[in-house]
Amino acid sequence: MDDAELVARLKRFDAQAVSWIVERYGTALHRYVVAIVADPHLAEDIVAETYMRMLERIGDYRVTGAPFRAWLYRIAHNLAINAVTRNRATPGDLTLAPFEASSGNPVETFERKELYDALRESLNTLTDDQREVVLLRFVAGLSITEVAQQLQRSEGSVKQLQLRALRALGRLLGAAEAEVGDG
Repeated sequence: MDDAELVARLKRFDAQAVSWIVERYGTALHRYVVAIVADPHLAEDIVAETYMRMLERIGDYRVTGAPFRAWLYRIAHNLAINAVTRNRATPGDLTLAPFEASSGNPVETFERKELYDALRESLNTLTDDQREVVLLRFVAGLSITEVAQQLQRSEGSVKQLQLRALRALGRLLGAAEAEVGDG
């Protein structure tokens, strides 16, 4: 189903179209919101609110060539940032979801926790634009084109932000890994 058909069906409040969106984008959208709010339960509420806002505002949506998914992510992003602003003293502090041990091996769990903490801290040292590009690209799984459309930037600008962010993360995580190895 292309975006024009999808939007037309949503404007008719077609339940099957809504189900298709939830099925197609739900998991990645939830991961993206969790990466911003660092609370899976709050993220579920925000994703549900995203779908409600989508339906409330679908009448105003115009197919412009930008993917429908970018519009959906923009709604989720705005709701997530509003939640972060309400719930945190430092609203620019976007983090990953809380660490959950997945291994029975205590050494492996410790090492993964150390790397997780270093990644979380490193993400918070990036500029807001760099962090948003990283989250959209690698947590939400959007393409360069979709990120550019969502952020209203050129693809070249998004590529540069991504490159700078990944270089910075590489330097910071390399230093963190060296500290863990020395400790």
